[in-house]
Amino acid sequence: MPAEDMNRKVDEILTGAFDLHVHAGPDSSQARRLDALDAARYAQEYEMAGFVLKSHDYPTAPLAHALTRVYPGLRVAGSIALNKQVGGLNPDAVQVAADLGARVVWMPTLGADFYLTSRGQGPGLRLTDDSGGLLAEVEDILDIVQHRDLVLASGHVSPSESLALFEAAKSRGIGRMIATHPTGIASDEELHEMVALGVYVEWTFLSCMPSVNNTTPEAIASSVRTLGVERCVVTTDFGRWMDPPPAEGMRMAIAALLEAGLEPEEVSTLVKANPLRLVGTKA
Repeated sequence: MPAEDMNRKVDEILTGAFDLHVHAGPDSSQARRLDALDAARYAQEYEMAGFVLKSHDYPTAPLAHALTRVYPGLRVAGSIALNKQVGGLNPDAVQVAADLGARVVWMPTLGADFYLTSRGQGPGLRLTDDSGGLLAEVEDILDIVQHRDLVLASGHVSPSESLALFEAAKSRGIGRMIATHPTGIASDEELHEMVALGVYVEWTFLSCMPSVNNTTPEAIASSVRTLGVERCVVTTDFGRWMDPPPAEGMRMAIAALLEAGLEPEEVSTLVKANPLRLVGTKA
């Protein structure tokens, strides 16, 4: 296919795409390429449907609300990551975030015990006790997620904790669940178990960047075909100071996945249909 036709196809898929994982400033955890205002401006200029604004440190719903007012037609969804900065596994913080319009609840990320101990740090926050049962506060958080129909994301906890979380979530009828960028962490068997529970598996384009180099577009395409396009999403996880703006990252991801052999309809499902189905109409 001629280059101009490929570019046209990429632009068609990018129009209306929704990125479930975007970082922007202000941020105390690391330097960011853009602040949230500029990240939203790029998304609107690229004619995207919107994105989820994520911070490891603070709930983003108020900022997301303001961005949606600044850029009418762009859907910016707020979120909360349950790290120590918000009190850890804090049901009250989740309730307030939901009341303010947040759509996504991430379990602990940079504060997760699995994440910290794998880097020789810690201890950190765990979802389960020594017997593998979910902690009472996690159960309370799941009740809020179920009642408010929020999106539940596993964060940076271990695969075993994620499975316990998703099993409990499914038993409550929670249908919006994401396994957060499990590349190089969860086994193929664990991923299939999660998919069987109704979980969407997230593949981030950040993992393909040279500075991370955890995987390749070809490997993502293969995994998507194995697990099922209908149960996967592709996000950018962009926002670092050395990366392109997240909206450009989404364009790069779409082009790379097409080059890796996925059909346009499959890529559109990964970056548009499935993400929009997850956030629902309340984003």
